[in-house]
Amino acid sequence: MTQVPEPSAPNAADEAHAPSAPELLGPLSAGITVGFVPGVMPGKWFDRWDDRFSRSTPLTRLPVGAARGVETLEQERAHMVLARPDDEPKLNDRDRFHTVKLYEETMVVVLPIDHVLTLLDTVPLEELSEEFMLQRPESIPEWASIRATADDAEPRKLPSMRDTADAVELVAAGIGLLIVPMSLARHHHRKDVTFRPVDGMRERPVVLAWPRDLERPEPDEAILQEFVGVVRGRTSASSRGGSTGRSRKDAGANAQRPAAVTGKPGRASSNRTKPKPNRPAKSRRGSTRGSRR
Repeated sequence: MTQVPEPSAPNAADEAHAPSAPELLGPLSAGITVGFVPGVMPGKWFDRWDDRFSRSTPLTRLPVGAARGVETLEQERAHMVLARPDDEPKLNDRDRFHTVKLYEETMVVVLPIDHVLTLLDTVPLEELSEEFMLQRPESIPEWASIRATADDAEPRKLPSMRDTADAVELVAAGIGLLIVPMSLARHHHRKDVTFRPVDGMRERPVVLAWPRDLERPEPDEAILQEFVGVVRGRTSASSRGGSTGRSRKDAGANAQRPAAVTGKPGRASSNRTKPKPNRPAKSRRGSTRGSRR
């Protein structure tokens, strides 16, 4: 996991922008609610959904706290969430959740702007072996495997932190460093800190997750699958159409539409009448003009 220990509350900035969501969700036919953890930027997918389905199935955006994706689903505050499985291992339970991997994030180390490692474009993981990290070692196993053995003898206690914002503030104060996904470092940007990619850290996935439910009505399942299609890049032309009925309406409109008229209105077909047998065809008016001698 890349978050700080035991976050007890969502980030205040996230809470301020979070819409009021019902404690229990209504049917998907009334609208879909999608939650997302800090740093994830689903704007392009939300806009795409609004362009296609805003009238039939409106979308509610729900910012949630760090590592609160599973909790949000369990409390039925959202139908789906965008979250990080490394922060929430329960998302890897295939018996409980469907997941679709969306992309992977580069891991970076957050540093004070005057730290010596800011001279590097990319920080080798080994350069961090003697640094004090403001997170549990098991949340960054790559670093835990190479950290200085002196720390094992008498580990330094972590200061009290509510969330990632608190940890970044401690970085600015020179207390320690922090390894997080790049999007999260950008989300908590401050003038007195910066970040550098860490060479030797694997990338962390971001997934779309929603609960497994064998009794979910087919129309509701169709709406969820439409959103899956949106995040996977499915175009409106290839949309399943199950959630909005758009495909059926379009098909019906096309079926009732009369065939296009190719000729000019009020005129007969352009096919000329063939002359009767043994009769010469009438010459066009003026066809012999200029033939007199």
